[in-house]
Amino acid sequence: MRLALWLAGVGMLALTVLAFTWVPPAQDFRDPGSARIILFHVPAAITCTLCFLAGGFFGWRYLRRRDPMDDSRAAAANEVGLTFGVITLLTGMVFAAMQWGKPWHWDPRQTSFLLQLMIYAAYFALRSSVEDDRRRAAVSSGYTVFAALTVPLLVFILPRLPMFQEVSLHPSNVMASKQGLDWFYRTGVYLGFATYWLLAFGLYRMRTATFALEAKLYELADRLEHQHPHRVGWHLRVPAVAAGADGEASETPARP
Repeated sequence: MRLALWLAGVGMLALTVLAFTWVPPAQDFRDPGSARIILFHVPAAITCTLCFLAGGFFGWRYLRRRDPMDDSRAAAANEVGLTFGVITLLTGMVFAAMQWGKPWHWDPRQTSFLLQLMIYAAYFALRSSVEDDRRRAAVSSGYTVFAALTVPLLVFILPRLPMFQEVSLHPSNVMASKQGLDWFYRTGVYLGFATYWLLAFGLYRMRTATFALEAKLYELADRLEHQHPHRVGWHLRVPAVAAGADGEASETPARP
């Protein structure tokens, strides 16, 4: 985790230096210099999408196995995805302001991506509204599976329909077309992918570790409050403590 975050920091520094000193302005744009934001915008968008799909996978796996850690993994992946989604939206607005005159045009791609982020914001609102751990995990896992199914529709399919593509100002198929980006920009975008994926992995591992620590704290607090020295919570299968370990003498042996 620490290595991934450290490499991501080095990569981000290198990407920033590369963008402003090595990558030339794109002459086909209205504001050639601002086209360099593609190096940050495109990798963030793809990273966001992958994180949302990973969250849907872990949510589906929770519904199958009922492993509480799968719920934690789904929540962590969605948190990281939403973070990169906000980065995508903000960098896109900066690009729109420089290229099209104002940051928001209700462009089909802008609108569909905003709708995607709102769907995942509702996921976290749903999680915070349910207090029971098992019910929260079940409900939010079902929701994140649904949310993940909307990702291909809102990110890849809907904005590329002819009726929307004709009115969209957003560049289309930049990475897929050989003429879309020259060698300088492709190198920068690939470095951006590596940097953002390392950062996403580091943040994901950090968040799952935080969930594990929170579960242990809740378990210990519950034992202390209810005076159950052998009560094991469902979160992380914390091992039972020995009889009398909480300062109380017990005549019955601890149950496994």
